[in-house]
Amino acid sequence: MALSSEKRAELLRRLNALTQNLTNTTDASTATGSDLLDLNLPGLSLDIDLPNLGFLCPSTPNSIRSLLSSLVGKQVLIATPYDPQLSGTVLSVESDYVVLVETDGSLDYVNISKIETVTAL
Repeated sequence: MALSSEKRAELLRRLNALTQNLTNTTDASTATGSDLLDLNLPGLSLDIDLPNLGFLCPSTPNSIRSLLSSLVGKQVLIATPYDPQLSGTVLSVESDYVVLVETDGSLDYVNISKIETVTAL
């Protein structure tokens, strides 16, 4: 079963986000060498060179909620199933949602359980 071009693009976007998240969570003192992530799907074969992950930093957030909490007051890009390019400044992180302020001043309330990726800008 071949992937549609939309599904392939979505898969590549998620893989890119995964490699960025893995790269950002490595301890620079242990990031020596590399590992190869080999992903083979029908109609798609990817080889991605990942850094040697070693040990994670103790301050590395272990959930999206804790990551968002560390980004209060900072610009972020959030991807959800219904909005893949939601950007703004993290205003607050509540028990089950995050509040973003967009550049026009409007507020977005995003359910944390629906967040797929978070990227600090």
